[in-house]
Amino acid sequence: MRVYTEDEITSVETKKLHDVPGWESFYKDTAHLEPQTYLFNAQKFCHKVYAQLDAFESGERYVAWFDADCVFTADMQTKFLKKLVKDHFCAYLGRKGTYTETGFLIFDTHHDDFPKFKERYRALYDQRLIFGLKFWIDCIAFDEARQGLQARNLTPEVEGMVDVFSRSPLKKYVEHDKGARKFRREG
Repeated sequence: MRVYTEDEITSVETKKLHDVPGWESFYKDTAHLEPQTYLFNAQKFCHKVYAQLDAFESGERYVAWFDADCVFTADMQTKFLKKLVKDHFCAYLGRKGTYTETGFLIFDTHHDDFPKFKERYRALYDQRLIFGLKFWIDCIAFDEARQGLQARNLTPEVEGMVDVFSRSPLKKYVEHDKGARKFRREG
């Protein structure tokens, strides 16, 4: 397991975000932006994209992403994660009528569609193409980059901006402490 962080953690392999190729350039180029909402905060959400792009270079066939605000409630086996992606280049938590929840993603880097996805995903940030999209967040970039490729939506019936984790195959393993839920464990 590798953790991308701004802090020191001694129990797992870590990598400083500042050492991830492309991140610093994007961050400096966007420092002048003052987003009025999170939907235009490209700087905030570029961290996860550059960390994912770096993880793709690890040589591992399967790369799973969990946001830092995911809380594991049960042991999850690698075999379970591999089943989620099946014969697709990735599996994700989709929502009808809005953008994907990217707090969890799993990729099969050996799938034929994966190189095309990775190329598009990187271009959205390295070439600053993200700024031509409706919103400047990683979820929109992910949705844009996966268009026309074999990706597996794990929550095809879920509509709107709801907690998709609790409606997905991950529900018995992970809770996503996002929004108001993030404060329930404090104190």
